[in-house]
Amino acid sequence: MKPVLALLGLLAASPTLAGHPPETACLTAIRQAEREQRMPGKLLLALGVTEAGREVDKRLTVWPWTVNAEGRGRYFPSKDAAIAHVRALRAKGVRSIDVGCMQVNLHWHPRAFPDLETAFDPASNVAYAAGMLKGFHGDLKNWTRSVKFYHSQTPNKGDAYFDRVAANLRLVMRRRNDLADMPATREKRAPGTVVRPLGPWALPPRFS
Repeated sequence: MKPVLALLGLLAASPTLAGHPPETACLTAIRQAEREQRMPGKLLLALGVTEAGREVDKRLTVWPWTVNAEGRGRYFPSKDAAIAHVRALRAKGVRSIDVGCMQVNLHWHPRAFPDLETAFDPASNVAYAAGMLKGFHGDLKNWTRSVKFYHSQTPNKGDAYFDRVAANLRLVMRRRNDLADMPATREKRAPGTVVRPLGPWALPPRFS
C-alpha cells in the first residue's frame, strides 16, 4: 500500500467533478484514474461496479451516494442525504462504514479524507481507491492479488471478492456501449444485470 501522505497528495491533485450528474461522476473519475495510474483496461471500473454498481434508466453505472454499514447497503439520491446517514450511523456508535464510488471504509482508512464532503466527492474517493490498488500492485506485482487485497487479506474473502470483480469485468466489457456516460446506442442491450457483489447489493437499494 502507498504511504498515506502519497495518497493524500494524489487526492490533492485530483479535480472535483462539479457539474457531473451522479450517474456519470464516478465513471468519469474512474476513467481518469485508469489512465493516470496506467491500470489494465476496465479493471478499476469493474471494481467500482462491484462496490457500488447499479442501473439507472437501464444503463450501467457506479453510484457516488452509496453507503454500506452493519451489513446493509443503501443508494441515496444526493450527497447530502448520504452524509446525513453516515453522521446518524456514527452517532449510534457505528464505525465500520463504506462510502462513495469505491466504498472506502472510513474506519480502516481514517486519514483517507479530511471530511465527509471529500469522502463522497467522486474524484477524491476514486483517486484514493486507485492509489491504494496501485500501491498493492507495486508491492505484489500481481493485479489479481492486488484486487483481492483491496477487499481483504484473508484468503477466502479475497478469493470470493476477486470472482465477483472478474464477473463484473466480463459484464462491463459486454456492456461497454451501455454505460451511463456513453452516448445512447440503438444496439440491443445484453441481457442480465450487475453481478451481485459481496457488499450491500445483495438487498434491493433503499432510499432515504
